[in-house]
Order: sequence, then C-alpha cells, then structure tokens
Amino acid sequence: SFMCLVTNKKPVQASITKVKQFEGSTSFVRRTQWMLEQLRQVNGIDPNRDSPEFDLLFENAFDQWVANTASEKCTFFQVLHHTCQRYLTDKKPEFINCQSKIMGGKSV
Repeated sequence: SFMCLVTNKKPVQASITKVKQFEGSTSFVRRTQWMLEQLRQVNGIDPNRDSPEFDLLFENAFDQWVANTASEKCTFFQVLHHTCQRYLTDKKPEFINCQSKIMGGKSV
C-alpha cells in the first residue's frame, strides 16, 4: 500500500489517499481516502531515533504506517506539515514525537 497527498485546484481540496498495487498489476486501486480536515494527529512514534514507523489519527479512524525508510517518512511529514499550514485555516493536526528537523528546526 502507498499513501499519497493530493490537492485539487479551485476550489482547493486536499486529501490523503491510501492506494494499493496488487502483485502482477501496473495500476493502483484506491483503498481509503481522508480529507485533510479530518487529520487530527501525526505521531512520529520516537523523536530520538530515525525510524520509518508512524501513525495517523483521523476523526473516525486510526492508521499505522511504515515507510520504506526513515528519510522517506521525514519527507512525507515535511510535505504533510507544509500542506496543513497552507490549506487548513481552522484546526491543524498535532504533530507529536517528530524530530525537529521535520518541521524546519522548530520543536514540536
């Protein structure tokens, strides 16, 4: 399974979509989709080590993930944090147990 962060233009709608590629297939199938507004918490699990594990908490769902690498997780968090800051005006998700480098050096 893969996770994608998707934005549409005019009107802007950002969503997080879980897709899966089945063995022997070149196409992807959408499994689950959440609107960015539904994201409540991003949990990096352990801020003291580079680990690929993380959790996402949505309004009515909880999803556990393992990135291919800790670096890939860091990149996803940076894009996700930037997208939340840009498109969410009201409730922004809480980023916990994340390394400060993910948020541009700010402690979270």
